[in-house]
Amino acid sequence: MSVTSTRNDVVGEVIDWLTSQPTPDLDAESRALAAKLAALATPGVTSAQFHRCIELFYSRALQLSGEVRRELRTEKLPLEAERLQSVRMLADSLFRVSVGFVRVLSDARQGAIRSQRRLNETASARALRILTEHFLVINLAGTEPAPEMWATAYQLYLLSRMEADPSLPPGSPAETALFAYKRLLALPTVAPRSLSPAELDWAAEYLTRISGQAHVQAEKPQSLEGGWYWIDPDEGAEPQACSRREPPSRNGLLFFSTQPLARRAAEALARHEGGRGGPELEPSELYPGVQPVSLLQRLRQRWSAPAKREQPRRRQEYEVDVCVGLQAIWEVLRGRRDPSEVMSHWKVQNESPGGIAILHVSGLSGGIMAGSVLCLRASPGEAWSLCLVRWMRTDKPGHVELGLQIVSKGAIPVQVGFRGTDRQNPMVDALVLPVLPALRKHQAVLAPSGTYTSRRFLLISDVDRLYVAQGRLLSLDMQTSSVELFQFEIDPYPI
Repeated sequence: MSVTSTRNDVVGEVIDWLTSQPTPDLDAESRALAAKLAALATPGVTSAQFHRCIELFYSRALQLSGEVRRELRTEKLPLEAERLQSVRMLADSLFRVSVGFVRVLSDARQGAIRSQRRLNETASARALRILTEHFLVINLAGTEPAPEMWATAYQLYLLSRMEADPSLPPGSPAETALFAYKRLLALPTVAPRSLSPAELDWAAEYLTRISGQAHVQAEKPQSLEGGWYWIDPDEGAEPQACSRREPPSRNGLLFFSTQPLARRAAEALARHEGGRGGPELEPSELYPGVQPVSLLQRLRQRWSAPAKREQPRRRQEYEVDVCVGLQAIWEVLRGRRDPSEVMSHWKVQNESPGGIAILHVSGLSGGIMAGSVLCLRASPGEAWSLCLVRWMRTDKPGHVELGLQIVSKGAIPVQVGFRGTDRQNPMVDALVLPVLPALRKHQAVLAPSGTYTSRRFLLISDVDRLYVAQGRLLSLDMQTSSVELFQFEIDPYPI
C-alpha cells in the first residue's frame, strides 16, 4: 500500500467520524476526539486536508464541551480519578484544536493553502472560542489550563488584527475575534476558583452577552485605578489586576478594563430591582444553586474594583481536623454526631488574620465547592473556627487545596423559619454566629442558601434550655450557591 493511500485512508476515517452522530457517552466521545486528533497528526496529511478537518473538529469539540460543562455544573470536587482524566483529555483536545487553527493561518501565509477572505479573523475567532472552552472545562474540574494558553491567545489576537478595519464598530460581524478575546480575558476576572461550577458556568454565559463592552488597548492608561488589568505577552500569564500587581515599565504590554462590564452589571441589577429585569436574573434549574442577583452583585464588585491583598500571609505547617458542610457542622455542634464520624485531616500551609490555606491529608474530601462552609480546629480542646471556602484547587486525584475565610470563632446550632410570605416555610437548621468587630457589629445567622425570604423570622434554640424569639434581619451580607449569612437583632416587638 502506498504512502498516499495510507494517508487518504487516515483522513477518510477521521472525516467519517467527524460527520457521524456523536455518542451519548461523553467519556467515550472525549476518547474518540483525542484519538482522531492524534490521527490527523499522521505525517503526510496535506495542509488542505488538515484545514478541512480542523473546521469539522471545531464544531464537534464545541458541542462536546458544552455537554460536558452542563454535567460538571452539578458535580462536586475533587472529581473521581477516571472522571478527571476524561475531562483533562477533553481540555487537551480543545487546546489542540485551537493550535490547529494557528497552523492553518501559518499555512495560508506560506501559500500551502488558498487564502480566503478574512481568514485571519474567522480562524482566530474560532480558535479563541475553543480556547475559552478549554479554560472553562479545566476550571470546572478545579485544575490548571495549558501553560501555553495565554501566549497562544495573544498570538491569535495579533493575527486577527492584521485584517482589522478601524472604521468598523466593536461588535460588528468582522470583530468576532476581538469579542472572543475579550470574553477569554474577562473569565479570570470573575475569580473562577471562588465560584461553584454552576456559578462559573453562569458567569461564562453572562459574559457571552456583555464581553464586547470590555475595553482593550495597547497604551498604558493614565490612571490604573478601578478595573484595569495588564497582560504581558512574553510572560504568558493570565491578566493581572493593576491593583494587586503593578505593570512593568516597558513597551509591549496590553491593558484591559472591566469597568464597562461593571456598568452593564449595575444596569441589569437596577432593572431587576425596579421590576423590569425579566427572567435574566431569575434562578434556573439549568444552574443548580445559583442565585443570579447575588452572584452578579459579586461580579460587579470585582469588575469595578478588583480585590487587593491587604493582609500578609505567614507560612505555617500544622495539622487540623476539618468538618465539611453546614448540616454536618450543625449535627456535631448539636451533639447528634461524633466529630470522628465526619472529620478529615488537613495541613495548614499559610494563614493571615482573616484566612487560611489548607491541604488535604486524609479522610473525606468530597462534597466541597467554593462558597461552601466548613469548620476546623487544631486540637479537640479548641473551639471550632467556622470558615467559608473562598477558592479550591485540585490538580490531581486526591490533591485538594482550599483557601478559607474565617467567619466565626464558635457557633450555636439553631433552627430558623421566615415569616410573612405567601408560602409556608419550614424550619431549617442554621448557625448563630457571635459579633465579630472586624466583620460585623451584630449577631449573624448562617443558613442554607435560599432560606431568607422576608425581614422577620422565628429562631429556636434548645442547646441548654428552650429559647424562642423573633429575629429581624438587618443586612444580607453574603449569599453563595451553598449558604447565606445575614446579620440580625432580636425583635423587641414580635408579631
